[in-house]
Amino acid sequence: MTYGNNKQNIVTMKKTIITLMAAMAIATAGCDKIDINNTHKPYTPTGGSKTVLIKDFTGARCVNCPEAADYAHELQHRLGEDRIFILSVHAGYLATPTGQFPDFLTDEGTAWYNNHDSNPLFSVDHVALTDGNTLNVEQIDTPVADALAEPQSFDITVENTYDESSRKLDVKSEVKAVTDYEGQLYVSYCLVEDSIVGWQIIPGGMDREYVFRNVFRGTLNGADGEPLPSNHVFVEDTFAFTHSMTLDSTYNADQCYILSYVSDNSKNGKILQTAMQKVK
Repeated sequence: MTYGNNKQNIVTMKKTIITLMAAMAIATAGCDKIDINNTHKPYTPTGGSKTVLIKDFTGARCVNCPEAADYAHELQHRLGEDRIFILSVHAGYLATPTGQFPDFLTDEGTAWYNNHDSNPLFSVDHVALTDGNTLNVEQIDTPVADALAEPQSFDITVENTYDESSRKLDVKSEVKAVTDYEGQLYVSYCLVEDSIVGWQIIPGGMDREYVFRNVFRGTLNGADGEPLPSNHVFVEDTFAFTHSMTLDSTYNADQCYILSYVSDNSKNGKILQTAMQKVK
């Protein structure tokens, strides 16, 4: 059975200018130290095509966040680049822009961050791991491996059509059940921009040409997404969604992606499957 839905959204940005000296003075407040053990155990993913989303809650004024991001990308490379997606969500006090620091804050990212008091913070398929005074990023190893081994419940396809002159982006997507499933099912569509160069505090100083990876720019359908028409789906049930937005003039369309995922709100928003497709 096939279902359909239509919505529109426009993603916008705001800019804030304060002083660089103030930014440097408070750069380490609420920023968790990274404790990394470089000895890794080899892991071969089992299961079918289950994909995993790591949300990296970060900030340009967080001195320990670049090392945490490097660890997440190394884990992605080690366990499966085609099955692990990383979304850099700038949220919290250390993501608030000052001086020449970039403004990557979003309403949805703030909602996901949910008033935690530190960065970096990871979630795996939207399940938060820790927000203590010291964050050992190796805590994501086992949850990611376990999530990869879970059975696949849904398949997501995304087709993007982008008009260069108007910068209008049309997104067509299908969510297909690959097994019977019952829950409070939602689907989300996120805009992601990769390889943005800007200021980032690092241990020992400032990197003015830091490359920000997979930056979350906002959603096309809200922080929680939108519900599937049915919470009890059967294998091969297919749900069609269409969305449109105008790409901000400051975004590099060549580096933009649509990231989509299906989640179950009866399991605290646990993400069941993720897909990603370039805008162009």
